Amino acid sequence: MKTIRTAVGTGLAAVLVGLTAATALPQDTAQASQSTVSTRYPHVVTAWANAWNTGDAARMAELFTADGTYRDNAFQVSMSGRDGVANWVTITGKSIGSPQVDLIDAFRSGDRIAVRWTFSGTDVGAFDRTRPASGKRFHVPVTTIIDLRGSRIRQVTDYYNLADVFRQIGLPAGPWTPPGN
Repeated sequence: MKTIRTAVGTGLAAVLVGLTAATALPQDTAQASQSTVSTRYPHVVTAWANAWNTGDAARMAELFTADGTYRDNAFQVSMSGRDGVANWVTITGKSIGSPQVDLIDAFRSGDRIAVRWTFSGTDVGAFDRTRPASGKRFHVPVTTIIDLRGSRIRQVTDYYNLADVFRQIGLPAGPWTPPGN
């Protein structure tokens, strides 16, 4: 089995192809249950995903350092401090019906964890308040980088394409939308 290493941000993260003894996690892509996530991932990843899947803003906040930050690049939002992190979970729960984290894989290199997962939810009308909710579900791939300080999260940064969400729920995705087939 082989491992490929690449620079991510200012630190190093391992990108796994197959399994390695030192850093690999099982490559099984089985979906997580709606309320709990398997413990085959680093503990903090499991706790993070469970907090999202249960909508537990207080539990999410507990995972972070007092000055921790949650950054969602797709929505261009950054919430800081435990109250800010809890607020982001609350806002998301009110804006997206049944938000769901389904882990695919994760790996850790030092104080940095990379997580691949699928974000899904239902349009409840918060994306565009000028029209009724479509009620359509969306499913988008996400990569998240979790930076730790000790055993707590210092920063989470989510990377996904908001245009994919909008297209799936029937909203305009920007000035250019590729033609259909």
